[in-house]
Amino acid sequence: MKMIKEGAFGPAEAIILLAISNIARLFLPYPRSLVEIGGSAAWMTPLGGLVIALAGVYVMSVILNKYPGKTIIEITEEAFGPVVGTLLNLVTVSFFMAVGSLFTREFSEAMIIAALPETPISVISVAFLAMGLTGAYLGIEALARVSRLSYPYVLGGISVLLLVMIPQLDIHNLFPLFGNGPLVVFGQGAISTAGITEIILAAVLVQAMGGAKQFRSIGFRAMLIAFGFSVALLATLTLSIHHYSLSELTLPFYKLSSMIYLGRFFQRVEAVFVIIWSIVGALKIALTLYGAAVSLARLLKLPDYRPLIWPLGLLIFTFSLLPTDMTATISLDLQFLRPFTFVPNYLFPVLIMIAYWLRRRGSSAGR
Repeated sequence: MKMIKEGAFGPAEAIILLAISNIARLFLPYPRSLVEIGGSAAWMTPLGGLVIALAGVYVMSVILNKYPGKTIIEITEEAFGPVVGTLLNLVTVSFFMAVGSLFTREFSEAMIIAALPETPISVISVAFLAMGLTGAYLGIEALARVSRLSYPYVLGGISVLLLVMIPQLDIHNLFPLFGNGPLVVFGQGAISTAGITEIILAAVLVQAMGGAKQFRSIGFRAMLIAFGFSVALLATLTLSIHHYSLSELTLPFYKLSSMIYLGRFFQRVEAVFVIIWSIVGALKIALTLYGAAVSLARLLKLPDYRPLIWPLGLLIFTFSLLPTDMTATISLDLQFLRPFTFVPNYLFPVLIMIAYWLRRRGSSAGR
């Protein structure tokens, strides 16, 4: 069987790709849920999540280094056998599909709220999915290059937004310092913010990223950048808008960008940020679609993932239209997707480590 041709890209592209994928959730209603958890200390909630994410990257890197030249899909099948391994890999494929579907719907809903109130949700979803299909078809190397070209506008745009909001910051909004309590902020907040896609995604793309030896360094740096931006954005949100008001906003980031005022000729710049989050949304959808297609192709021992893109894209589009409204979509994200992320990102690696240890112990005892 021929190996799937994924292309290759450097560590810098990999770090930027994973970081942009991670911060995509900041453009959606997700920051509001963190405000509801942490109150005035919402900006602290990513700190506990960062610790969990870094631990997850470390465990995954240990596994990948024990099986050099393989992705997490082949490793899972080798660790648990063809039957159980296939079932676990199908869970991973389903995870990518769920992420792609919910993000397609949330970005489409956000676009309606921000810029296109009269446009049918299906039309916007088709537009996002068309960009995702194109990106996934071109391959991960093309997506990595696009992220490298677009990151000055994405990360630079967010940085400019944070800087121009300085005159409107009110330090009193940070009190009480620990918001709803340190146990809630660093407990529930950590669990929520640690629910990410990028650990398992990077483990699927590990060979294109340069192999297992590069995985830990890339993962650590990507997490530090993404969570650093999360802390900065949440802090700016809290300092600019009282957390009681923030908890009532559907799109806090959009509200923040609409508050920019630097004189008569520099206001209403939120249209620029609509373009930025469209780029981020398209990249996120393309990445999850690509992850699902490549994972399924490896699972089925297919030489090419591209024939799977179109049926998987159709499924993502169909599933994205199933929630009745934005409220139902957010509820699915928080109650289903966030807990689900812990299965492929954290639970599976631990199970693989246990299986590897038991196998080594059994072989040692048999000598």
